[in-house]
Amino acid sequence: MASKRKFVVLLVEDSDEDVFLFRRALEKTGRLISFQHVPSAMRAQEYLLGEGEFGNRETHPLPTVIFTDLNLHGLDGLSFLEWLRAQPNLRLLPCIIYSGSLNPSDVQSAYASGVTSFVIKPASFPEWVARLDIVLKFWMDVAQSPPQSE
Repeated sequence: MASKRKFVVLLVEDSDEDVFLFRRALEKTGRLISFQHVPSAMRAQEYLLGEGEFGNRETHPLPTVIFTDLNLHGLDGLSFLEWLRAQPNLRLLPCIIYSGSLNPSDVQSAYASGVTSFVIKPASFPEWVARLDIVLKFWMDVAQSPPQSE
């Protein structure tokens, strides 16, 4: 039986507090995950294309799932999502908007741009753990991920 590919989460988030909460919540789920973080959509593009410091796929593997905030400095989450969906070798990667926005038009715009799902950032840390656990259970145990093209 072939070994399963390592599960890699790429978080695109510019809030240090949210990165800390996300990372701690991931740890609390008890799941074996390779966690990668970039602070902007432009850095995420470099990461996904394997440019510059991200050229080594051993230390910067392609993600299994991308989580991105909606409100990022510079290129925002929706623009990043539209860029991602336009990349032939990356467009099938699951991309989850992980946002504090409760605005229905943000949700609608995200789905129109090809988001895989839209998850609201919870108010409490136990909710962060519970939501991430549900999302990870789906992507790690239930869903069949698209094959990597690289």
